[in-house]
Amino acid sequence: MLYHPSTGEYSDHYAHYNDVMEENDHLVDTDRRVVTIGTFVRNIPSGLAWQWRSKRMTEGFLYGEVDRRGQFSGENITFVYPDFLTGLRGRFEHGVLVDATAVDIVGERCKDGIKELMVEPAVKDGGVRWEKQEANHWFIGKNPLVMDPHERKSVYVGESLIPGSEEGLFARRAFMSGDIVSYFSGTKTFSSNIFFKNMTNAEISSAGAYFFNLAANMPDWWGYPEDMVLDIPEEYRTIYQFRTTLGHKANHLFEGKNTEYDTVNHPVHGGIVCLTATHAIQAGEEV
Repeated sequence: MLYHPSTGEYSDHYAHYNDVMEENDHLVDTDRRVVTIGTFVRNIPSGLAWQWRSKRMTEGFLYGEVDRRGQFSGENITFVYPDFLTGLRGRFEHGVLVDATAVDIVGERCKDGIKELMVEPAVKDGGVRWEKQEANHWFIGKNPLVMDPHERKSVYVGESLIPGSEEGLFARRAFMSGDIVSYFSGTKTFSSNIFFKNMTNAEISSAGAYFFNLAANMPDWWGYPEDMVLDIPEEYRTIYQFRTTLGHKANHLFEGKNTEYDTVNHPVHGGIVCLTATHAIQAGEEV
């Protein structure tokens, strides 16, 4: 069935009819209903269930035993990243992350029509606690030197193959068109905190090197101020200062690019930027 996060109501779901985005664009689509799969009793899910976090696979899924109100609330809920190999498992309230640790998805089966997952603590950084924490101008995140679990499996930083560039971002595994290759988080601030009237052209260029107009590229219902931007301040621009996400390390290429910028609602960071593959990318290829 389709769940509406604002009203809490469920309605009938018709695959590929009322579950598609308007104009295939999440920026203009105003229908927030998302697919929920499970056993329904009086139009409320019961027991083990799945729920899309949006109409786009890029925003992942919720999985676990719902509470008596059919909500993804409890101590054993999993956010499943869109690679279906990685998750954050722990306490969620109404689908919002409260406290979780990274897990690897190591097995699956279909039982009574519902996909069941087998998970184990992540091999690397499995003890790190993750919680929903929105960045601001002064705060970039609780774990700036710990890589996002999906990011750790997806990309790494190396010497760029593009002439004149220094560092570059490389694929750690293969990707198909439409896959999230890398996340791009940072501080959430405003242009007035970055650019000043007395700055030289060189200072403006340096200050805006990792600047992204966030609010202009995300749906209005995400609720961010209309002039909010995402930035990587100078004190966080090396991987020794910040490496939770690495999308900012990708170099620009006007011809032959293999990814494009998009926005995504991340369970930890909220609305951020991501790089999605425009065509197949092989492991070891520069992003």
